[in-house]
Amino acid sequence: MLCLVCNQTISNTTTWNMLFSLSRSQHKSPLCTECMQQLEEISGEQCRLCSRPFSKLAAKYRKGDLCNDCFIWEEQPEWSGLLERNLSIFHYNEFLKEVLARFKFRGDHELVNIFASYMRQKFKQISDRKNTPIIIPVPLSPERLYERGFNQAYSLASLLHFPIDDILERVHTEKQSKKKRTERVLADSPFSLRHNIQRDRYANKQLLLIDDIYTTGTTLRQISKVLKPLSPKSICALTLARG
Repeated sequence: MLCLVCNQTISNTTTWNMLFSLSRSQHKSPLCTECMQQLEEISGEQCRLCSRPFSKLAAKYRKGDLCNDCFIWEEQPEWSGLLERNLSIFHYNEFLKEVLARFKFRGDHELVNIFASYMRQKFKQISDRKNTPIIIPVPLSPERLYERGFNQAYSLASLLHFPIDDILERVHTEKQSKKKRTERVLADSPFSLRHNIQRDRYANKQLLLIDDIYTTGTTLRQISKVLKPLSPKSICALTLARG
């Protein structure tokens, strides 16, 4: 078996890291030990709302159990309380940045399998048997979807093996990765609900947004504002990386 990232043969040598992965996923990792060790899972003290690790944040940018960004979001009545919480799995380090670039922009869709066990494990922290949230992937515009051939958020959501409600639409805008931080925050929302959805299905339900990267939180809050008229019980998010 070859590693999905470096294409080296995966050794049969058992390490503690591999045993930990096996105990969570119940199958062998598609990564070699060297590549697996470059995935940095977020741990320790972090922002209550966005999972930003405080270990990588100067004290002056922290407000109690919130990072400064989330504190500012919550100070604005327009945005306060819209997004209950985002859970991110990994630090957005150089290794993951390259993996996601191959996945999203170079059409290497098989790389999504790297994240299967991690997504399912984090999902268990959000859901339970009685209250499984409704899964909603962050959409791409039709133009971007045609360009890439798939929606990375939908692919990540599919790893959870639960029904997916693809109820959002997105108009075509400049790539988020090309925008400056202030441009992302100030941009008009490109999101809307699809027509003829069953609106009462979402009343008093837990909604879970799925995306690849949390950067400023603008995208998830714009979507939360679109979903709020459906009267959900809560809106949370699960993202692969915290940028």
